[in-house]
Amino acid sequence: MPLGQGIGEWWDAVRDRIEVSGHGPTWQVTAGSFDSALAYARGRFDDPVVLARKDRDRWWPRVAVTVTTDPTLAASAPVLDEIARPVVPDQVRRRVGTDPDQGRDPLPRSLEAIFAHQEQLRAARRRSRRSGPAGPQV
Repeated sequence: MPLGQGIGEWWDAVRDRIEVSGHGPTWQVTAGSFDSALAYARGRFDDPVVLARKDRDRWWPRVAVTVTTDPTLAASAPVLDEIARPVVPDQVRRRVGTDPDQGRDPLPRSLEAIFAHQEQLRAARRRSRRSGPAGPQV
């Protein structure tokens, strides 16, 4: 098996892995998608009810679904259709518009400051190279 194919298969296995935490009657099932987590929970636990959903997307998409088999907790559970749809953060909502730059915040303020500082350093180096050690040439 070529090395690239092996790494690709390993990467897919890590991304699609299922994690379960908690103990009866409430568990948290984490998977690569909501459907994967729900399918696993339905296969493993007796008629689970979904209480909550938490999405993560730092390195790759992960969805944590909190499920329960407790009838008391299940009575207060939200409708599954509401949980099945991912929550879209306000920052992403602002980017969805007719004007591509409307309400767009492409970088957090700290990154903007870092890039501005780097640009100032670059400009200073360019000026020092042009002026040379004896000062500006006339």
